[in-house]
Amino acid sequence: MLANRSGALALFCAALTCVLLLLPKQAHAYPWMIRHHYPECASCHHDPSGGGALTSYGRFIGEEVMRKSWFPADGDGGPPTAGFLFGRVKTPEWLDLGGDVRALELAGKSTGVPMDRRFIWMQLDGSATVHVGNFTASGVLGFAPQGALGAALTRGTENNLTSRQHWVGYQFPQVGGLSLRAGRMNLPFGIRSIEHTLWARKLTHTNINDDQQYGVSAFFSAGPLRGEAMGILGNLQLRPDRYRERGYSAYLELAPLDGLGLGLSSLVTHRDLDTVTLKETWRQAHGAFGRWRTPYEPLVMLGEWDYVFESPKGQRYKRGHVAYLQADWEPVQGVHVLATGEMNKVGVVHRYRSFGGWLSYLWFFAPHADVRLDGIYQSLGAAEGSSGVFTVLLQGHVSL
Repeated sequence: MLANRSGALALFCAALTCVLLLLPKQAHAYPWMIRHHYPECASCHHDPSGGGALTSYGRFIGEEVMRKSWFPADGDGGPPTAGFLFGRVKTPEWLDLGGDVRALELAGKSTGVPMDRRFIWMQLDGSATVHVGNFTASGVLGFAPQGALGAALTRGTENNLTSRQHWVGYQFPQVGGLSLRAGRMNLPFGIRSIEHTLWARKLTHTNINDDQQYGVSAFFSAGPLRGEAMGILGNLQLRPDRYRERGYSAYLELAPLDGLGLGLSSLVTHRDLDTVTLKETWRQAHGAFGRWRTPYEPLVMLGEWDYVFESPKGQRYKRGHVAYLQADWEPVQGVHVLATGEMNKVGVVHRYRSFGGWLSYLWFFAPHADVRLDGIYQSLGAAEGSSGVFTVLLQGHVSL
């Protein structure tokens, strides 16, 4: 049975690769949108720093720019499939509804360990956003058969109700680029990317899967400058209180030229009891990031470097740096080939460097739908030498 499934998966991956290479989008956290002259995220997302629920304009852009559209525009100038449930349900102007279904087939092999094969429901989420005047309220409710424990509302080890984000916000009318939000939100730090397992996202604890925190944030945008600062009150879905982190997270990005964004990030938190070390712990992360639409416009370069420092009370501190560089090539509209290199050297006194390489294909092939294939090799450094891990990920995603 396993052999048959392995053969079927290999055949499907090979066929998919050929299609992606020979043939001539739903925006989530795609920083390469700078290619299409969208250096900011606020026009397409209710979260002004990107990711999460889409505005009506974001839905239009998802169908018109990110995906090769085979459908003519409707009378209002937008693709008929851009609306909720493929345009079948009309919502009032004050309400945006959405949702995501994302499934993953994983095959991983570590040195000296049997192959690990799993099917994972990554997202089963529904979202609603209400905007009245200058006020906005947005929330996501989902179900996680496994994982996403940081976002869990219920207390099981699996099969939990989740809420990754829920917040209320106010846009200051006198200052068009200033807004305040309060609730559970993505941390403003670095490049907000959908690849939440990158070491840069894992070691800084800033992924968009379940690392969100409760707090109050201020976002501003003024010409080529934008940024967000958040006072972190902790993950209130985590119990007891002594496990919760408190501190701040912030970023500042400058676009000195069209197609170029350069930024700095900073994060400092404290918790009375770390969930791993069971010690009082201070955690810091500080770094720089950049996005560049190269003169060859189908190619966008993304990169981030961060210094990480963790100091559990009475124990050796852990510190080091983590970085990645990604090239995103869109040979035809809706098809992406990505090459990513990452490294980290984070640990206690003796730190060992680890390297990773990703080769990915992403295809926005139909309204509200995309598939992604990742081949990932990681060389993990340790005192006794390095060990290799090879992983193949096949994802399918449909948004409502």
